[in-house]
Amino acid sequence: MFAAIAAVAVLLSSCMKTEAQVDVEVVKDGKPQSGVMVYKFTNEYGAETTLYKDNAKEKVKTNGGGVAHFNLKSPEDFTPSKVGYVEVKESNTFYFATFDSDNRRNGFVIVKISTGETKTVTLEMKDNQSDPSRD
Repeated sequence: MFAAIAAVAVLLSSCMKTEAQVDVEVVKDGKPQSGVMVYKFTNEYGAETTLYKDNAKEKVKTNGGGVAHFNLKSPEDFTPSKVGYVEVKESNTFYFATFDSDNRRNGFVIVKISTGETKTVTLEMKDNQSDPSRD
C-alpha cells in the first residue's frame, strides 16, 4: 500500500515542472534579513484582498543572504495553453509578503513573470505597512 502511495506521489510531482524562478531579497533598513518567512500569493489573494498567511500558496524562509528562492511550476502556478500546435508563453502575477510577530504585513512586492523567466526582486520590510488595497 505504501509503495502505491509513494508511486502516485512521485508521478504527480514529476508532472509538475519548473517554469520560472523568483528570488525575493528581503531587506530592512538596507540590510539583508535572514531567517524571515516569505509568503507567496496568487491572483486569487492578491492586491484586491487583504493578505493572510493562511491563504498563502507557498512559504519559504530566507537564507543567510536574505534571499527566499521560489520555483514557479506548471500547472500549479501557470496554466499551460496551446494555440493550434504552438505552446503559448504564460504569465502570471504573484504577490510576496512578510509578516511581523503580530501577523501584520510588514513587507510586500508584486511580481509579474512569464514562463521561462528568472527574476530577482527586493522586498523592503517596514513597520506598520498598510494593506495593498489601501495603498
